[in-house]
Amino acid sequence: VESFASLNDIVATYPTLAAIVDIGDSWNKINHPGTGHDLLVLKLTNQAIGGTKPRLFVMAAVHAREYATAETALRFAEDLLARYADDADARWMLDHHELHLLVQANPDGRELAETGSLWRKNVNENYCGATSSSRGADINRNFSFEWGAHGGSSGDPCSGTFRGAGPGSEPETDALITYLRTLFPAARPPDLTTPAPADTSGAFLDIHSYGGLVMWPWGFTTGGAPNGEAMATLGRRMAWFNGYRPQQAVELYVTDGGTKDFSYGDLGIPGMSFEIGNAFFQPCATFETTELQHNFDSIEYLLRTIRRPYMEPSGPSNTHLLTAPVEAGEPIQLVGVADDEAFHQGNGTEGTQTIDGVDVYLDSLPWLAASTPVASAVAADGNFDSSREAWRATLPSTGLTEGRHTLYLRASDSAAEGPVYARDVEVVAAGSTARISGSIRNARSGAPLDVAAQVRLGAQLGTLSDPGAGAEYTVRASSGSYPLQVEAPGYAPTQIQVTLSAPSAQTQDVELQPLCTLFSDDGGDGLVNFTAQAPWGLDNSRFTSAPVAFADSPAGNYAANANVSLTLLPQDFSGAADLRLQFQSYCDTEFGFDYGHVEVSTDGSAWTELWRCEGNASWQPVDIALTALAGQATARLRFRLSSDGGVQRSGWNVDDIRIVGTGATCDAQAEAIFADNF
Repeated sequence: VESFASLNDIVATYPTLAAIVDIGDSWNKINHPGTGHDLLVLKLTNQAIGGTKPRLFVMAAVHAREYATAETALRFAEDLLARYADDADARWMLDHHELHLLVQANPDGRELAETGSLWRKNVNENYCGATSSSRGADINRNFSFEWGAHGGSSGDPCSGTFRGAGPGSEPETDALITYLRTLFPAARPPDLTTPAPADTSGAFLDIHSYGGLVMWPWGFTTGGAPNGEAMATLGRRMAWFNGYRPQQAVELYVTDGGTKDFSYGDLGIPGMSFEIGNAFFQPCATFETTELQHNFDSIEYLLRTIRRPYMEPSGPSNTHLLTAPVEAGEPIQLVGVADDEAFHQGNGTEGTQTIDGVDVYLDSLPWLAASTPVASAVAADGNFDSSREAWRATLPSTGLTEGRHTLYLRASDSAAEGPVYARDVEVVAAGSTARISGSIRNARSGAPLDVAAQVRLGAQLGTLSDPGAGAEYTVRASSGSYPLQVEAPGYAPTQIQVTLSAPSAQTQDVELQPLCTLFSDDGGDGLVNFTAQAPWGLDNSRFTSAPVAFADSPAGNYAANANVSLTLLPQDFSGAADLRLQFQSYCDTEFGFDYGHVEVSTDGSAWTELWRCEGNASWQPVDIALTALAGQATARLRFRLSSDGGVQRSGWNVDDIRIVGTGATCDAQAEAIFADNF
């Protein structure tokens, strides 16, 4: 199995961060000496930092035919390690957490699956005949918690869900149970009613394929687990990143003796699982482009929260974090966005709260009792009064030594403190960096922007402009050429290439073009702006703006093998630039097989896809650049639903459609508004 060679390469490359733990043997290795495999766990942590650390256990490929699962776990480890030296988030998580990855939980079965067989179980020859292609036990029905108790497994040795001769009867299962119990002392009794303490640390993730799901216990009853609400909150956070449907495991089908129910039921830690992709043998192209990075982000969120996984997901996350080097004595600025809205709101909803604040710590770990914040952020708009807030924190650098310092931050709302995030800031010698500054202005009026603009220099450096000080900004950076990217709500973003040379200071003012609305429709006037191919119409049961939304199948589920469109009448955008399509999307389709497509055309015959959705059954804002339609006199756009012959669902609803842009058309609108001294 190639994965084992990759594990050895990782340990050789990162000897102080990675180690291999042999937790047991596969069935073949025990029963046919000279064959079979060890069960090898990759343990990641900074070995130079001791003490008790929160732990995350990730396993993959327990069902041998699920190819993409092992690769996902392995590539996540490689990505995290590659970022360690220069990424403060990767560094603090590996310094102060342990990540245990069993990338091949069923190596004997995987060896058979790699021949092209759809092998699922282990290879135990005592079940169904020693040479039968149906032999073996399903490891994911062999765990001891509620083993065989709910009709969620089979007693037939030839069945794909055969539960084995007894609880933990398989060597792979026994090794896993033993190892998990050494990692996670039981936080609750193994009953169905007692919750684990809210501050329990640790978590478990089992990666499967396929189907586009994030799941949590129980798998054997529709009743909620004692910590079920907290696991649902965690699951909806994780599903925000990969776009999968969040659900209690039993919604897929009844299972007993499974991994996640054991992890929660026996150990008391969140037992989570993924169903990734849309095939057992996932094509490499879609794995690389649509599955990998989103699942990296989801697993990283779980790793980020394992100190208090039942609590921290209820608090805000932080995104868009930027800082820049400072000379000793200059104020350090850190900016970001605190977000309590980043939940997948399909299949139930998660409550959100107003952001209370963001605390910043300097070279001090926030969870330590002796740590105190050195700064509290202020809202970019002046008040923390919504569930998503841009913010700015300013703290002194006086007395700091030259070199790298780490800023740790944590946002809070009325429900909880969110997880920790980190960014590095460099304190540099006087004259070793260049400085760029200027003001951000409205290109039409010439006035300083009255909203904070995000100013980004390259990938990692940046700040916010200050509306209270003439919309001015200042950023330091090493000598070099950088893209200066500026964006603000209600304006078209812009990018300017700048070249900086230390120790000079240069001024770069930036003008942003205000966006105007070129088209909008919330369905209130019917279908007058569209050509609707049946059964596209109006749905009064699911919308964001009353009383209706556009829907591909307003009367029920969409049809099998559907290919139907809602096409906007041709629009004249000959005087427009910086075009963007904005709308709300609710995409209840079969993940991996049925899609909603946004497509554009300049001639009505050749259509280009710009965006697609699948299986995201919650309202989500969508914002797409319409570059190809800028300057076109007969611009066309359509929403198209396509399906295969399999599962049919309620379909795709679209609401609050808006096209915005800049250019001569907007200038004409402004002139008309003010023509009569309005």
